[in-house]
Amino acid sequence: MQEFVFTVRYEPESDPIADIFIEYPDVVMTLTSLSASVPNESIWHFNHITGPEEALAKLDDIFLDPTHCNECLDATVCPSTWSYELLSNSPTSRTVYAYGTDGKNCHSIPMLATAHLGDGLLYDAKRQGNEYRWRLLVPEDAQIGSLYDTLRADLKDGVSLDFEHLTGVTQWAQSGISLADLPYEQRTILTEAVERGYYETPRAITTQELATELDIPQSTVQYRLSRAEAALATEFAAELTQ
Repeated sequence: MQEFVFTVRYEPESDPIADIFIEYPDVVMTLTSLSASVPNESIWHFNHITGPEEALAKLDDIFLDPTHCNECLDATVCPSTWSYELLSNSPTSRTVYAYGTDGKNCHSIPMLATAHLGDGLLYDAKRQGNEYRWRLLVPEDAQIGSLYDTLRADLKDGVSLDFEHLTGVTQWAQSGISLADLPYEQRTILTEAVERGYYETPRAITTQELATELDIPQSTVQYRLSRAEAALATEFAAELTQ
């Protein structure tokens, strides 16, 4: 097996979903396919999204619209039938189950990948800012060139696709914790702490100073940092025991 990695990039006003991610760079989405054989007329996957409450409220209006293809790259109307089910919902996070059928003529990344590479396709993706990065797990004899040419054909204005690499498999069996797996508040405070030198030796900032700069209570800073650190430490310990 090998992994095929490529990134889709969006210019402003080229895609309504991309516009929200560009406007709110703190929004992070991870997409994961199920480990199952998938008929090439249908696909299903999970989307996990975290970000500011205002951004996710805007995203709901189009992301959950069954008439909209969230992974299509061209300007035509996708003939597929889509359904989106909100599995979990909080002010700063969403978990969405997406299911699409009748995708033979749909310029959707998962649909085209399944059509070219066959059943049993595994893929994951990360979306943030103007970038949507995809990893596909494919057989050694997969016709990647044909898929890549099809993906690049008829791209809508303002959308580009860049090939990154086709290499051996890396870290597919490891679950890990991505940015989107941490609650938005914990991810934000952890990022701020790292950027301001909280984890340097000696520390460049205290939790009280961090709280003052961010205008939130020190107890909130300490709680969010401890929860984020606990999640990372628990995942690290689990990896050691596998």
